[in-house]
Amino acid sequence: MKITAEVAFARRMSGVTISTTGKVIKILPDDTDNTPHQKFVIEIHSGHTILVSHNLMRAYRIPVKMGDKIEVHGSYVWNRYGGLIHNTHHYNDECLGPYCQPHDDGYVNFVGIHKNPHIEYGLPKEATPS
Repeated sequence: MKITAEVAFARRMSGVTISTTGKVIKILPDDTDNTPHQKFVIEIHSGHTILVSHNLMRAYRIPVKMGDKIEVHGSYVWNRYGGLIHNTHHYNDECLGPYCQPHDDGYVNFVGIHKNPHIEYGLPKEATPS
């Protein structure tokens, strides 16, 4: 049975792998403790929010903006605020640190919007053949 965010929250589950989509409603300051994490909140439906905690030592920063619709896949941890999803990065069978546990590969995808890095981030355009 595929576990949804709603089921995981209702059953107070933690440590389960889920996928969900939502809209970015809040961008928080990075967690800069032992392992830096990018943090933002998504709303998956009216009233249900989830904190996304994305490891910046294992993956690149995600260029999210307010209102972006994204798909998140990672490990869910229950809390009374709606839960959090972490381990949103590739896992290559190595664990470092006291809190690391083996997990499935995670990811964050933009849904329905293709971000052109040449326009969005001022990257140089590729040369076109003559």
